[in-house]
Amino acid sequence: MRFAVLATVLGLSAAVSGCTGKTGEYAGQGAGLGAISGAVGGFVTAAIFGGNPVEAAARSAVYGGAAGATAGAISGASADAATKESFEAAQKEKRDRIQAKIGDDAFAGLTALAKCDHASAATNAATAQSASNPDFAIAGLWLEALNYSDQGQEDRARALYPDIIAKDPNIADDTAAEQRRRELADGLSEIRGEYDLPKVCA
Repeated sequence: MRFAVLATVLGLSAAVSGCTGKTGEYAGQGAGLGAISGAVGGFVTAAIFGGNPVEAAARSAVYGGAAGATAGAISGASADAATKESFEAAQKEKRDRIQAKIGDDAFAGLTALAKCDHASAATNAATAQSASNPDFAIAGLWLEALNYSDQGQEDRARALYPDIIAKDPNIADDTAAEQRRRELADGLSEIRGEYDLPKVCA
């Protein structure tokens, strides 16, 4: 799982690193322009709702943060015709797709978690779980578990497994919940590293 995430992201990063001029400039903007939100949001969305964990890891790297740099490179290649505004609009459209699946609160919480803001992540997780949309609620529940896990509070994360099993149709037992939590934690760590953030919060 971890290797699949890292290999995919590194492959795209290498492709973008060769860009020059406007292409390289916009690629850099794509990687830093809120792309961490798309990377973590895309990874978690794919891992929870996408089924196969290995396929989800590969999809999320493209669908999330690394796609920001790739799309930036494409926009840069046609910089004479494309404006910065249109480039930013394309990035927003990608983030909007993720938010539409997991909801604004879970998306904001995952962004906060990527930056080690555990207090904000906890608040967003609680709000997301109260949503009438079941996908939003499931995303909020997993956000809470991942938030505890990221703080080394694994017992509190595991205490959520009965609720996760009851609400997430893809999780049948504690073993599946434990595997998914570890996959999410590993993916979060790898994505942080790709964006020059600490893999483990202080």
